[in-house]
Amino acid sequence: MLFSAVLYFFGRESQGHLHRRESILTVALIWILTPGISSLPFIFSDTLSNPIQAYFESVSGFTTTGASVLVGKEYNNHGQEKKIQLIIEGETPVVYEFFGTVPPVRNKEGQIIAEGIEAVSKAVLFWRSLTQWLGGVGIIVLFIAVLPSLGIGGKQLMSSEIPGPTEISLATRLRETASILWKVYLFFTVLQTVLLRLTNPDVTWFDAITISFSTLSTGGFSVKNASIGAFKNPITEWVVILFMIVGSLNFAIWFNIIRKKIYKIFDVEIIIYFLVILLSCLFSTFSILNTDQQLLTGEFVNINSVKDAARFATFQIVSANSSTGFSTVNFDLWPYRVQVLMLVLMYVGGMSGSTCGGIKILRNYILFKITQFKVESIFRPETIKIMRIKHRKISQEVSIKSLVFFVLIISISVMATLLFILDGLDPESALTFVGCSINNTGFSFRAYGPMQSCAFLSNFGMILSCFLMIAGRLEFFALITILIPSFWKKTV
Repeated sequence: MLFSAVLYFFGRESQGHLHRRESILTVALIWILTPGISSLPFIFSDTLSNPIQAYFESVSGFTTTGASVLVGKEYNNHGQEKKIQLIIEGETPVVYEFFGTVPPVRNKEGQIIAEGIEAVSKAVLFWRSLTQWLGGVGIIVLFIAVLPSLGIGGKQLMSSEIPGPTEISLATRLRETASILWKVYLFFTVLQTVLLRLTNPDVTWFDAITISFSTLSTGGFSVKNASIGAFKNPITEWVVILFMIVGSLNFAIWFNIIRKKIYKIFDVEIIIYFLVILLSCLFSTFSILNTDQQLLTGEFVNINSVKDAARFATFQIVSANSSTGFSTVNFDLWPYRVQVLMLVLMYVGGMSGSTCGGIKILRNYILFKITQFKVESIFRPETIKIMRIKHRKISQEVSIKSLVFFVLIISISVMATLLFILDGLDPESALTFVGCSINNTGFSFRAYGPMQSCAFLSNFGMILSCFLMIAGRLEFFALITILIPSFWKKTV
C-alpha cells in the first residue's frame, strides 16, 4: 500500500495517456518490480533469509515458472547445520555443495515433524501459490481493468502482455476483456478446487486451492515435497492433467464458447496441439512400459501395465508441454529419448493466448509455413503464393516477428547455457535448466531434477535465471526493447 501511495503521489500530474514507449516500459517495470515487493513475505517470515533467493522465488511465482529454492536444511550429529551434497552421476561425476533454506519443524520432544516445503507456514505457502495464480493471466490485466477508470488507456499494455500472435481480438473494450477473463479464470479455479476435494478425501481444502492456483496458471508450485506425487492418487493426477490442458488452451476459445461460436474453436492450432500431446504421450508410454520407476516419495514401483505407464507418461508430458512443472515420478531416470522429447516440448509450448510458456503452437506452425513457402519458391519461383492460416493471410510483420522470436529464444538459450557452465554447472544441467527458466516450465533434469531444488545456484545463477524467467514471460520483446539505447532517445 505504501509503495502504491508513493507511485500515486509522483504520478498524480500525469496526463493519463500512454504512448507505445511508455507502455512497453510500464509492462517491463511491473514484472521486474512486483516480484521485489511480493518477496517481502518470504523475508519477513524468515522463510528465506537471502534477499536474492526471496526475489527468485517471487519471480518464479509471478512468471508462473515454478522453480523453487525451498529445501530442508541438514544437520550433523552435533546439531550444526551442514552443507547438502548433490552428486550428478556420469563419466565425470559432478558434486554440488550448498546449504538448505528451510529449517525443520520439531515437536516438544525435538523430533522432526515437517521438513522442506512442508515446514513452511501455510500463510507463506498460500501467498506463494497466489503469486502464480495472479501471474497466470498477467497481473497487468487487472491493471487494465482499473487504469481506464482513472482515465489512463490500456490498449498498448494489452498488446505487450498477451503472448503470441492471436487470430482474434478477445474484445474491443479492454475493461470488458479483463472482466470476462477473470470470470473464466475464477470459474475454472473453483471448479478444479471442488473436483480435487470431492474426488480425494486426502486432499484438504488448502491443498485443493493451492494446487488449483498453480495448475490453471500452469505454474507448478506445490505445498508438498513430493509435488502431486505426494497424493499417490490416479484420479487426482487426471484432474490436474485436465486443468493443465485447460491452462494451455487459448483463452479466446472460452470467449467463443460464451458467445456460442463453437465452430470457431476448431482451428488448426488446437488440432496440432492435441496431436502433439497424443503422439508424445503414446511415445513416452511405451518407452517407460515394463520399467522400474521411482516415485517422488522415494519408493520404486514396476510399471507393468499400459494403464499405469500412460498415467505417469501423460502427466509428465502435459506438465512439460504446458510449462506447469508438476511431477509425480523421478523422470530424471527415464530414457534419454523421453527426456529429450520433454525438453523439446518445453520449447514447443501450448497454444497462443494461454498462460503457458514456450514458443507456442501457432508460432511454430507459422515457422513451418514460412519454411514450406521458401522451399516451394526455390523449386517453383514463378508461382505466386500467399501464406495463409485458416483462410487468413499471414502478414509479413507476423512472419518476421515469429522468425525473430525463434532466433531470440535459441540465441539467448545458447548464451545463457554457456554462462551457467562458466558459473559451475555441468553442461546437461545448464542446458536443461535454461530450458526450464526461459520457457517458464519449472522442472528440469540433473542438478534440478524433480527431487531437487534450485538452492544449488549461486547468486549470479539466480539473477540470470530471474532475467530468463521475466524475458520468457514477456516473450523477450518488451524486456529487450528497453535495453536498447535507441529506445531511450527522444523522438522529434
